Amino acid sequence: MAVVESVVEILLQKLADPLVEEAFFLHGVHNQVEWLEEEFKQMQCFLKDADAKQERDGRVKNWMRNVRDAAYDAEDIIDTLVSKTELLRQRGFVGRIRRCAFIFNELIARHKVSSEIEWIKIKIQTISESRLAYGIENIGQGAGTSSTGLRHQDWRLTSLAQEPDFVGFEKDFEILVSRLMDGGLHGCVVSVVGMGGLGKTTLTKKVYNDTRVKTQFHSCAWISISQEYDVKDLLQNIINCYMVLSKEELKKVQKMNVFQLRHKISEFLQERRYLMVLDDIWTIETWDALKDAFPDMNNGSRIMLTTRNKDVALHADAQSTPYELRFLETDESWELFHRKVFAGQDTGCPRDLEKLGKEIVEKCHGLPLAIILMGGLLSMKEPREWENVCETISWQFVKGQPQISRILSLSYRDLPYHLKPCFLYLGIFPKDYEFRAKKLIRLWAAEGLLQQRGDDTLEEMGEDYLNELIQRSMIQVDNRSSSRGIKSCRIHDLLQDLSISEAKEDKFFQVHRENMNSPFTSAARRLAIYRNALSKCTSLKSSTPLRSVLIHTTTEYGSLRRKEEKFLYRGFKLLRVLDLQNVAIKNLPSEIGALIHLRYLGLTKTWLKRLPSSLGNLHNLQTLIVTTHNDVLNIPSAIEKMQQLRHVQVYNAYETYYECCGVIEGHPRLDEISNLQTLSYVRTSEWMCGCLGKLVNLRKLGICLDLEGAYAEVLFESIVKLDCLQSLTVTANKLASNFPFPHLLKLSKLRLVGELEKLPESAEFPTNLTNLTLLLSHLKQDPLATLEKLKNLRILRLLWSSYQGKEMACAAQGFPRLESLHLQGLHQLEEWRVEKGAMPTLLHLQINECSNLKILPEGLKHMTTLKKLELLYMPNKFKERLREDNGEDWHKIHHIPSIDIC
Repeated sequence: MAVVESVVEILLQKLADPLVEEAFFLHGVHNQVEWLEEEFKQMQCFLKDADAKQERDGRVKNWMRNVRDAAYDAEDIIDTLVSKTELLRQRGFVGRIRRCAFIFNELIARHKVSSEIEWIKIKIQTISESRLAYGIENIGQGAGTSSTGLRHQDWRLTSLAQEPDFVGFEKDFEILVSRLMDGGLHGCVVSVVGMGGLGKTTLTKKVYNDTRVKTQFHSCAWISISQEYDVKDLLQNIINCYMVLSKEELKKVQKMNVFQLRHKISEFLQERRYLMVLDDIWTIETWDALKDAFPDMNNGSRIMLTTRNKDVALHADAQSTPYELRFLETDESWELFHRKVFAGQDTGCPRDLEKLGKEIVEKCHGLPLAIILMGGLLSMKEPREWENVCETISWQFVKGQPQISRILSLSYRDLPYHLKPCFLYLGIFPKDYEFRAKKLIRLWAAEGLLQQRGDDTLEEMGEDYLNELIQRSMIQVDNRSSSRGIKSCRIHDLLQDLSISEAKEDKFFQVHRENMNSPFTSAARRLAIYRNALSKCTSLKSSTPLRSVLIHTTTEYGSLRRKEEKFLYRGFKLLRVLDLQNVAIKNLPSEIGALIHLRYLGLTKTWLKRLPSSLGNLHNLQTLIVTTHNDVLNIPSAIEKMQQLRHVQVYNAYETYYECCGVIEGHPRLDEISNLQTLSYVRTSEWMCGCLGKLVNLRKLGICLDLEGAYAEVLFESIVKLDCLQSLTVTANKLASNFPFPHLLKLSKLRLVGELEKLPESAEFPTNLTNLTLLLSHLKQDPLATLEKLKNLRILRLLWSSYQGKEMACAAQGFPRLESLHLQGLHQLEEWRVEKGAMPTLLHLQINECSNLKILPEGLKHMTTLKKLELLYMPNKFKERLREDNGEDWHKIHHIPSIDIC
């Protein structure tokens, strides 16, 4: 019942909405609803005390369950009333009802609405009376359930959580490295086995990234395997890890069957000494489905896997003894705990806390995940609160819960009430799912889980919430952006199991899998559908109070049947989130316009050419994301009425990471949608000239120019007014060379696609630019002479004919902060010179399909920071110079830990 406070908070926010108040007035129930609001505010005062008592007193837990159900019932009535009001508005009846104010026509009778509210009032009165009997006290209105001593942190001003500390496995690390480096030429599997939370993935990742290992193998790849895996999807992921594919090649791969995919991988790995890591394999069947993709060429190639099941490891290679991880010793446990709690502090653990701290660590029984979670929890608390934490663990130990469950549960219970539903939400995604931070935050916003605070946007609040969950070690950071922001995250399997268990208890969501026989719980508010289980859910009645439907399929589901369309678009009028991932719909029916509560609409891997005009009825929609196999998507002008829109993104379904295909067509005017933060990719229209600058909250803009001369100049004058702009993509057949962008101080990411007569001067680029991509620029002059002067540039991509000259040069001290350089499709390039001292911070260099480049620059041998070098699809003569034994250029790169040549 841990999310009850959040449920009540969301209800109270809804009751204060002016549109909701209008619906109450029209139905003549305003006074009754005011009474409900006051009662729920009173209940809110007692929830903190009830939450603290519920685990020890079943009656209190039942009381909180009743509060939750009453709040859900009230929310259902409110949303239904708002739906009816909007329907009348669309039919032109609202004005007449304002004058009459006594009837709902045939749709709903006033006495029915009143009776439903009276029924809830009776429930609330019973709840209030029982509270007195259970001794639940008022200990602070609106207080969260976490520690009152929680230290305030401004997450945007502090450094993000560090990578997991590596303690106690130094010997294990060396043993595993030696197994991979073993001179034996016969291929084998190296397995790491142990229970969840022991650190299998952390240890294996450290081994995988070791300099010696990276040098040993020509090609390295890592994939994580979910329990809800799809063989075809896994094989496609392996291909994407090993190979860099063009758009056309990617299309071919996506059409291949499992046999063809295995053959393509096996063919690629022939004659290569490769390392393949399969993280978190659950079953023997998974191994059997993948093994034929990995050839044994007797050249020292290795497959490394992690698993909780020793039988899987023995089945994969009976000749290779699985490496079983142990629990940490007492001193190792204390060191790990100390690093987590007192990170960055010189003083270390105070003497008066050391005994208590060691007692807490002892109760973690050497399990790294438990220690890290406890460290994350206590790092957020004042010293006086440590004793209470220790006592709580002791009490739960008496209760007899498994060791890890005690720690996980305590970490969850300690979360502030506003973070609990955000954590539970992570259980909706499949296991081992890499979720994009931006998408997660937008889903939180759509669900009403983010509370407005001052002038902060919902997105900024979401970033704060995400960072605090990371600080508490409840979420693991997977990737970061060039600006060091969080790009993607994961959640540990055990923590996800906890979220699913708690969510079921709270009716928060339910997962439906293809092979599940258990029925759907009709009271669950959200439904996650994995793989091809959609057809099994169509029997759900429209009276089911669903607020969200999220479909996660790893491969394209195929066209929806009529029954499934009816289920999604007609059955549930109160939906706030509809996210269809890989559902290949060809038409979006007009019935979508009836889902007036919808705030998030995600349609990926579709075949859509246009969206219906009824989309304009979705006045609450915040996020619209569409990927389509078609080149364009026609958006109706009715979108102008959607004033709550914050993010509009249209992509091509085959889009690679550097292209910007997928263009919004139609001529909707968006300049009056003041909340808009994301708009990509859109074809220019006349309204943009002079009006685009009115979108003052725009953070990301992707635009396809088909305007020339004076129109283009006026358009750029509008873009210059977008002071909040952080990311800009401009596509055109021909681009002007005098972009007036230096005054956009927040612009950090810029992509220019199209012919440039010459590059703008370095002073004309945004001052804080960190990420730059040039594509099809056809530059004749060396671009590095200009770009190396950009002091904050961290990522540079020069792609496909961006430069058509024969020579490039990097001067000493050039590119002072560059970390990643990607050169691809520069077919005229013959010579590249790098002076000593250039690119002093470079970590990653990729050269791909530069067919006339003869040799690598001599200056690479001075780049001691370079960790990864990828040379892909280069000429044979070029690759021969890089042979480890007698290659003429080997001395330039032998110090680089990871070298991938293919």
